Amino acid sequence: MPSHLVKVRKKMNIFAQRRVRNVLSGNYGSVFKGRSLDFDDLREYNYGDDIKDIDWKATARSRSIMIRRYVAVRKHNILLVCDSGRTMATLAPSGEDKHEIATFCAGVISYIALHHSDFVGMIYGNKAEHKRFGLKDEAAYIENFLDKFSKSMTTTGAESDLNALLSYVSKTYRERSFMIILSDADGVGRIDTELIRKLHARHEIMFIVIEDSPLTNNVLFDSNVIDLDGEIRLSKYFRKNKKIAAAENEFREAQRIGIRKSLRRMGIVCSFIDSVDHAIPRIVAMLEEQKHVRH
Repeated sequence: MPSHLVKVRKKMNIFAQRRVRNVLSGNYGSVFKGRSLDFDDLREYNYGDDIKDIDWKATARSRSIMIRRYVAVRKHNILLVCDSGRTMATLAPSGEDKHEIATFCAGVISYIALHHSDFVGMIYGNKAEHKRFGLKDEAAYIENFLDKFSKSMTTTGAESDLNALLSYVSKTYRERSFMIILSDADGVGRIDTELIRKLHARHEIMFIVIEDSPLTNNVLFDSNVIDLDGEIRLSKYFRKNKKIAAAENEFREAQRIGIRKSLRRMGIVCSFIDSVDHAIPRIVAMLEEQKHVRH
């Protein structure tokens, strides 16, 4: 059975679009842009300095225009924060298991980070437990935690608790990082915005949202579909009802818009993923968008 990173590499080759090549090109220059720099000290402004580096508070105190100076950091810390609650083991719009898409998305981020010699770690969890894997730049190590994350998501597992997971991250992980939070729309929709603001003050944050299969999914018309919580078999009559389909589509779109607006107000980008086939181009688009976000 191919490894998770091998699957990603094969998909990268299949979807070798120009934008993907750009993300993976260059000896260095990580796709996780930020400033790639750590603050060093302040000095007075000189002609030709980038005005974006002006420290306005220091300027007001000293009455001279002061510039922030930075020390280059060659490697980034990429932390995957992943929801492993039981809803992550249900179906996506493509008919694929959400845990398969979630693991693939985590693999895409890891693959791109490894290509740029960045460090990658993962913290995943649900209401019952949290698992932490420190930062390393070793493919075998990353392969190991991707496999464990994939196997942790089952329909008989504990419920999701993204707020508890993020609280755990905020208490145990202090080192500045690029944090990619991976969950589904219900998990992200219930998130504590103040908790995200606190995390965002220290870390660069992006969200990957794995979409749920709609009740009226055409892909599943000939399949038996059972509700996760009540174990109720969903009737094909309701699943083929056009009014239900329209109402559900309206609800899902409003949910996406609400999540995007809420995150955007905090200067955070997100990507909604509905299948393995759409994962790479949408993640690449998210990473490109993140470069231009003003914090």
